[in-house]
Amino acid sequence: MMKPKQVHMALWRRMILAALRVKVRFSDVDAVTSGVPMILTCNHQSLLDGLILAFACPTKMVFPVTPKHSVENLFTSCGLRLLERLGLGWVVPMNSHHPYALRQLQRALEAGRSVAIFPEGRIARSDEHLPHKAGVQWLQERTGAPVVRARLTGADQSRLFARAGKKLRPQITLEIGTG
Repeated sequence: MMKPKQVHMALWRRMILAALRVKVRFSDVDAVTSGVPMILTCNHQSLLDGLILAFACPTKMVFPVTPKHSVENLFTSCGLRLLERLGLGWVVPMNSHHPYALRQLQRALEAGRSVAIFPEGRIARSDEHLPHKAGVQWLQERTGAPVVRARLTGADQSRLFARAGKKLRPQITLEIGTG
């Protein structure tokens, strides 16, 4: 049974997702709620993607975020720290040229925390399919954590948060456990 604070947090998360016009579908709820540390991978379409994952996932996740947003930009770094304090997860500055952050993610998985990662490494244009970087495979080989796939659609249409979006409030769908 959920504690009152957990119920309050779940309702708050649903209200935020509804305000962002996000529909969440779980193909495999057990993969996300089993309590086993996992690596959640998702395509990357906009600056909202990490927030959407944080609000949609019932478990706290560790999010690798580029230093440009997690450290250097005052607005985004303060926003990310606020989300950490609200209990939505943890942020690890991730520089693709230095392996230290991957080791931090490995330690997080070994300590029982789940990791959410965008394996393409950057935001893709809507018509672009980027190759996956080697980090997910490296983490999976070293920790044995299962990889759960998620897919975002519609976030690339956001005029405010995507590269070339044309809609102010697009309908966004997140499918978790897509296989």
